[in-house]
Amino acid sequence: MFAIMKHEVIPPLTLLWYKGLGFSILAVIVLIFILKNRKKHEQDLFLRLMSVSFFTAWIYAIFYEINNGIWTIEDSLPLHLCRVSFIICIIASWRPKQWMFEWCLYLAIPAGLHAILTPELTMGRSNWLLFHYYLTHAAMLFVPLYLSFVKKMKARRNSWWKIVLYLQILVIINFPLNFLVDANYMYLHHKPLADNPFLIGEWPWYIIILEAVMILHVVIIRLIFKTTRK
Repeated sequence: MFAIMKHEVIPPLTLLWYKGLGFSILAVIVLIFILKNRKKHEQDLFLRLMSVSFFTAWIYAIFYEINNGIWTIEDSLPLHLCRVSFIICIIASWRPKQWMFEWCLYLAIPAGLHAILTPELTMGRSNWLLFHYYLTHAAMLFVPLYLSFVKKMKARRNSWWKIVLYLQILVIINFPLNFLVDANYMYLHHKPLADNPFLIGEWPWYIIILEAVMILHVVIIRLIFKTTRK
């Protein structure tokens, strides 16, 4: 049986939903606006401070789950797309690499945005878990947008389809693991509770639809953001 009773969905258009959405989007916009015209060394220092802050929050979250008896192999490994993307965002904030930027641009942005729009807290709800949820997903929006608009990084022209292929490696790892430990990483074993309009049909059909939607999101981002010729 899936341990879904502790999952908590924040219904769309409720006061808490608006607060989480407003905090996340406003924080991203304000920080980028403030830092866009700052000196380069100030921009670099701020990004590294963000990296340390994100890393500290990630480590604290692990200890919090262990201390409160909610850490489980079924839910807590960093194998969800959002958790993997958050870790990549942490590293990219400290020392940006081209492929990390491209992963964050093409995958972290849509994953983070959908998570904010259709929140599902997999560990239940507390003040810390709620704060950490929105911090994590706001960071997934902030880092690639910061690197793009402030640091002027650009994705390589053909990087979009390579990132899609890299994601399939994570799918290949998670798919059998979910069945082995009765987990639901990347929601490949069981349909999530979140009220997402793209969750159409039951297993395995919703997975195929989500893959198609993911590719569509990547293509749209590819069309919006400028790329290099390399």
